[in-house]
Amino acid sequence: MPSPQRFCTACGSPLAAGMRFCSQCGQPVAGKGTGPQETPLPPVQPAPSSVPVATGGAERVLGIVPFLEQGLLSVIHFTLVVTDRRLIFRTWNPGSDEGMSDAENAVMEESCAISETVDEIAHFRQKDWSGGPWQQYRVMAPDAIPTGAPGTITVPLAGIANADIVCETRASTQDKLYIRDGNRQLAFDLMYSQGPYLFRILQPLLGDRVSMADHLHRRRGLDRLISGQEYQ
Repeated sequence: MPSPQRFCTACGSPLAAGMRFCSQCGQPVAGKGTGPQETPLPPVQPAPSSVPVATGGAERVLGIVPFLEQGLLSVIHFTLVVTDRRLIFRTWNPGSDEGMSDAENAVMEESCAISETVDEIAHFRQKDWSGGPWQQYRVMAPDAIPTGAPGTITVPLAGIANADIVCETRASTQDKLYIRDGNRQLAFDLMYSQGPYLFRILQPLLGDRVSMADHLHRRRGLDRLISGQEYQ
């Protein structure tokens, strides 16, 4: 007899067999149910932009996006940890963080196995990012996440004026994230077409303060080299 369909208890999304975390909202998957079918809960509604997201209690990790970068010649690598109070862009060093380096090499091998960029984009937009060494941050106290990671950037949710995600559709698997936080302007490269994945995490927290749009410009030649796009 086939196993019954399971659903995320936080957002109601269907869960594939063996998933440890919901690919839509990042909620840890509970143990197997005993009934014929688990009833999904209603989707989480976006928080109004004028209302603080967290009003008390322990800070919770809601989602993790593993591969972000800044820079062209001197690249800084980040893992983004999203809590109900802030965004933590934790740095990691490819020369010393063997787990993250191995994980990125595996993703790059996935990328190299796909000949067409549009197929790469489609592949990574559907990828399940719920497994990997970055999941260690789910069981850590958020205040401890930046420890040992110089250059980590923290952005309180309440201070975000707007966050814009721009998704490449044809020329690259490198999306962009732009954040305006008071007088601070931040920009990150979202590697491996993770823009839609990040948007699904941020939209319930930021409401209309976060946007996502497709970038339809096809970069060529020197323009692509200067932009740091390494894909064909």
